[in-house]
Amino acid sequence: MHILYIGFDVEGVGGIATYTRHQLRALRDLGHKLDVISVDKQDRIFAPGHANRHIPFTSRSGVVATLLKAVLAPAQPFDLVMFNHVYLAMFGLIARWRRGTPYVLNVYNIDILTPLPALREYAFSRADLVIADCQYTIDNLPHFHSRVPATGLLYDPVDTAFFRPIAKPEARREIGRRFGLADLDRRTIAVTVAHMAGPPNNNKGHRQTIEALRQLNDSRFLYLIVGAGPDRPAIEAHVREYGVGDQVKFLGLVDQDALPFLYAGADAAILVAKGGPGLGEAVPLGLIEASSCGTAFICGNEDGSVEAIDNASPNGFAIDPSRPEALAACLRRFADEPELALTMGRNGIAMVDRTFKYERFMAQQGALLQRVAVR
Repeated sequence: MHILYIGFDVEGVGGIATYTRHQLRALRDLGHKLDVISVDKQDRIFAPGHANRHIPFTSRSGVVATLLKAVLAPAQPFDLVMFNHVYLAMFGLIARWRRGTPYVLNVYNIDILTPLPALREYAFSRADLVIADCQYTIDNLPHFHSRVPATGLLYDPVDTAFFRPIAKPEARREIGRRFGLADLDRRTIAVTVAHMAGPPNNNKGHRQTIEALRQLNDSRFLYLIVGAGPDRPAIEAHVREYGVGDQVKFLGLVDQDALPFLYAGADAAILVAKGGPGLGEAVPLGLIEASSCGTAFICGNEDGSVEAIDNASPNGFAIDPSRPEALAACLRRFADEPELALTMGRNGIAMVDRTFKYERFMAQQGALLQRVAVR
């Protein structure tokens, strides 16, 4: 098929951008021809080479006019229009009205598990296919939308050649070298890799982990925070308030090739989100990347995070996100039972291989598009 793909920040940072690039790769690997338009809200181009065209989000009216032209009068007809966000759904509705072209929407918890403005709701409800990145989202769509179109599940994949197991001593030496940290072999290390968004989306577990460190009162623990964002000053203030400054290190944005070492060198990855309307996670990419590196994790139990856990051979703990003491208990177990972390790490590698490998993602993407093609 010839597909017009329109998305926010196709070459930017963040979970949606990463998911988009995996999807574009899969579509190309499946043999589809793509024209990709990126609507750039972010200033930084993180991963160039994925979009044919960029539209800076300098004015809403300018973006609307450009996208209307793209869907109403393309140089050649498209077989399908895809969007990486429900906020762009109206352009799909217009494309189908003008040319009969079907359209597909990708949706994510925080943007779709909430009521939408009337026009956006109508465009969502008339999509030919909605693709969600976790079952939790699919199960909860009827609670927020009176008409739910056909849906399909497409988990975020992991590049297992890149996010790979690395021997912990080697990984910690590299972490020490890159970030100037010493005596890591004596520490129990937790890591969170996440954008530090401002309210209401400052919901990644940073504060719960800081509070858990205070409860533990154990100098063995070291918490590495990777990422940037407007919530960082408030998280830094939380560290000061709880008096754990010597156990928390802010590493900022790091080079992509540092991530496998950070995951593999940790005893646990943490991303604990609270659920609810407009909140929560799908299957957090950072946790399955950690699993691919052989590292156990701690997540919340109120959203799609639990789908990253194999209940038969657990690779992580799911806790009540309102109870920092539960997080502290998990960290204590990892410190006192090192074999537990190793076992969960091995289970995580197997879980990723079964469920989150890119090859499985590509096959599922192809099957979903067949559902549109036969309409």
